Amino acid sequence: MFTRNTLSLAVGALMAVAAATPTLAETSLTISGQHATDHPATIALNGVAEAIEGAGVDLTARVFPSNQLGDYSLVYEDIIRGTVDIAHLSVPSQLDPNLESNFFPFLVSDYDEMRRIYSPGSCFYNAYAEMQANLGVRLMGIVPEGFIGVALTKPAEALFEAGTDKGVLIRVPPIDTFSTGASAMGFRGTTIAYADLYPALQTGVADGWIGGTAALNYTGFRDIITDFIPYRAYVEATAYVMSQETWDGLDEAQQNAITEALTQAAQDAVNRAEAEDTEYLAKLVEAGITVHDFSGEVAQAFVDEVRATAWPELEARFGADLVSCLKSDIE
Repeated sequence: MFTRNTLSLAVGALMAVAAATPTLAETSLTISGQHATDHPATIALNGVAEAIEGAGVDLTARVFPSNQLGDYSLVYEDIIRGTVDIAHLSVPSQLDPNLESNFFPFLVSDYDEMRRIYSPGSCFYNAYAEMQANLGVRLMGIVPEGFIGVALTKPAEALFEAGTDKGVLIRVPPIDTFSTGASAMGFRGTTIAYADLYPALQTGVADGWIGGTAALNYTGFRDIITDFIPYRAYVEATAYVMSQETWDGLDEAQQNAITEALTQAAQDAVNRAEAEDTEYLAKLVEAGITVHDFSGEVAQAFVDEVRATAWPELEARFGADLVSCLKSDIE
């Protein structure tokens, strides 16, 4: 038989359990990352999870880095299905080839353009978001990781004259926008698998490559390259994406908390990319590699000429409407 004392103890115990138990409204989010655990991008993703949980909107979040949930193409399909809620990944193009528009040559050519064109409100951002929305994916932010330049294992000619043959053969990624851009810049291109790139440079199969940031060239190729030209022709840009199915199941306060966390992380990424580019360009110089100055009127003329040559060629692939959209962001 319960006494008043035992009844009070029982009620107290139940209240303690209730306080330690998640509410029925609490939702757990699965967040996938493709970078190593100690990579700055993963550190940023952990910060996103903490911000979401700290918003007080009944959300918890767990980050799975290092492709633990699968490579980017598989995770992207999981985002579509709603089995992964949020991901930081390289956006694959197998479901919509127009997603390769992210790699238009000189889509952005400096950090100010990067901040503006990679943010909600630009024509490119809106178009890029719409492409993914048609697949059931919500674009939550573009994440630049650094500008891409050209690394060489021997001197080249007319480096700052767009369209003039440079006298070297460089490896280009197997993407139309890269091959078209390299050609407009004046480089002869050849497709080589990234896994075979180092021996190809070592044996002279190729005289250089386009597709790597200053950081990547320093960490992976500084013992074999002699020159680096920071053309800023492309950006190593990944994205924060979210399952539309997950989004639709959340209330407005939860949606706002996620948007705020990911928007801030994407904005911070631009500053991080600029700082990393600056750091590793200096390290390349320290390693004895010639880093060519690419700035001022010479750089702007080069950028303008490549855009004028390459973008009309890409129009047949991507359509006049998309190319006009990209032009509107830089005019």
